[in-house]
Amino acid sequence: MYTETTNDHPLRSIFIKIILVVVMLFVLMMLFPTKGFVTNYIDKKLGTTKDSNFNSNLLAMATAGSGYYNKSKLPQKENEEAKMTLKEMLDKKIIVNLTDNNGNSCSTKKSYVLVKREKDEYTMKVNLSCAGKTDYIVLHMGLDGTMFPSTSTARCTFVKNLDEAWSYGKWSAWTTTKIEEGSDIQVETSTKKVKTGTRTYTKDQVETKDAIKYVYSSGKIYYVCGSKYDNVGTYNEPTTCKRTITVYYEEPTYKTVTYYRSRTKTLEKGKTETKKANCDDKSLIKEGYTRLT
Repeated sequence: MYTETTNDHPLRSIFIKIILVVVMLFVLMMLFPTKGFVTNYIDKKLGTTKDSNFNSNLLAMATAGSGYYNKSKLPQKENEEAKMTLKEMLDKKIIVNLTDNNGNSCSTKKSYVLVKREKDEYTMKVNLSCAGKTDYIVLHMGLDGTMFPSTSTARCTFVKNLDEAWSYGKWSAWTTTKIEEGSDIQVETSTKKVKTGTRTYTKDQVETKDAIKYVYSSGKIYYVCGSKYDNVGTYNEPTTCKRTITVYYEEPTYKTVTYYRSRTKTLEKGKTETKKANCDDKSLIKEGYTRLT
């Protein structure tokens, strides 16, 4: 009797399937890096328990990088890149030393920010390597921007004068360029009629004159209207001769123009309240705060 044998084992088959799944997940992560640049995204992507310190370090690098790469420092040609390691960031004093949960410094060479000019946007890869763990996030900005979106929620200082004591500078010269009123700018408008030229128009008028009186030797009396009159002819009774003439007139033309002028409003010394918030926070402006930085 012949018996077929095989080297395959159920555990071996399962092990191979697991390896294939892991490899596929790794390839997908490399091909499609997750977009995002806010704190809760980092926590969701990397976890918030054991790696909370890693997440904070990554957030610090992203914030420092987004603040550093303004319009003048961005690559200008498509596919051009600009890279800055954590060591260079430390040398430039735009970030402090980053450490892991055990107090060990993160890698200053393997940790970096990499800005790239894409076809229709800029991307900034923020890579962090601490205690053998390496991960990254990607920030995105349009070509017309001046700074990458910030991951920080406390970048600007807002101040509110609780005494409502404001002082104003001098009014600017009047201009036809529209000026928008803001939290620290007061605007006045003035509307005037400005002469733009003249227009010509006509109007018909009726000119009148008594008919000329003629007395003949026979004693007969006639009244005559000449050929330039509309009622030209000879009449037995006194008559009024009439003719229509066209009179030309000129009058000025106008248009309405709005003028603008502004003056800057500043806080006088007194009791104030300051808050730190995202630079794009509109709610504080509505509450009467003015952004200082």
